[in-house]
Amino acid sequence: MSTRQIITRRSALKATAGAAGLVAGLATPFVARAATDLTFTLPWLAEGSNLIAFVAKSKGFWAKQGLNVTVSRGFGSTAAAEAIAAGKFDFGLSVATAGIEMAAKGLPLVQIATTGYDATMSVAVLEDSPIRTPKDLEGKTIASVVTSGDYPFRPIFLKRAGVDESKIKPILVDPKVRERLLLDKKVDALSGFAISMAPILYAAGRKPRFMLYSKYDLPLYHNVLMTQPARLAKDPGQCEAMVNGLIEAMKFTLLDPAAAQEIFFKEVPEMALVAHAKERLRVGLGIWMVQAMYAPARKNGLGYGDPKDYETMTELVMKNIATDPKDKRPAQEAILTNRFTGKVKLSDAEWAKAESAVTEFKAVLS
Repeated sequence: MSTRQIITRRSALKATAGAAGLVAGLATPFVARAATDLTFTLPWLAEGSNLIAFVAKSKGFWAKQGLNVTVSRGFGSTAAAEAIAAGKFDFGLSVATAGIEMAAKGLPLVQIATTGYDATMSVAVLEDSPIRTPKDLEGKTIASVVTSGDYPFRPIFLKRAGVDESKIKPILVDPKVRERLLLDKKVDALSGFAISMAPILYAAGRKPRFMLYSKYDLPLYHNVLMTQPARLAKDPGQCEAMVNGLIEAMKFTLLDPAAAQEIFFKEVPEMALVAHAKERLRVGLGIWMVQAMYAPARKNGLGYGDPKDYETMTELVMKNIATDPKDKRPAQEAILTNRFTGKVKLSDAEWAKAESAVTEFKAVLS
């Protein structure tokens, strides 16, 4: 779909004045330019944690940048990162560690903006659980999904939290039944991503609490905007336009989450058919907002990725995920750039407004 360039009254007056002064030369003719068609993949289904992509599209934030973006669902962060690297999509979202892992395996990926600073890897318990600290997990049963992205980092979390892992009773479960096991009190706790588990638990009428891995010096970022290094080198303007539109959507969503949710159901009406859809979206978006407001964004502007955090994440990935002898640690300058971020900063009043909307969710993330 083409974007239209609108001639305002001011520009029309300028054009008239230019026509009157043809002695100085011919006026430059107006040329309408077609928008650039681009493809974009989500890391998973359309949900609160990636709602900003639909806001960017619906509000015209990408169109204003001259982009016509087609947004597609994803099939997991690793699959999304692989698809972007292969050029099946021009851009997309994926958790930062998946991008680092794929880069270590030689896939061409670069991360050009950060939309979240905490993947919310965590251990979940119900609000009324006697488990109040990680140490209380000793002697208890934890259900985990072995293919979940948090699983390789769980032992590190437990060790850093002073938990004797040998005293925990782990069971491996199918992701389709994980939350049900906790709701039915067949297990004491779950491991996974709070941003994925919380909507299901809230929708079932139970409020959870989460013990975040990030509180133990595990800065594992949530979704970041990725593309191919060749695209960045060949067309940095296009990459900047993509970043600009997405970051404008981030600001809009942080300041008006209610409007953002209305936009989501307008753009993805089929999601309204999911049981407890509005509550799931509200919770997922609320938790996304909490971790989108971490220090790097406050200090440096929306979209900024902290190089120190990337060093830590890369170290963790190389030690715990990218363990094939052929895997090679990627240079930070090859996988991260902040050249297009930091331009949009919220005022103190705007941060306070955004925080006031998510007090409920800050309380369950510890």
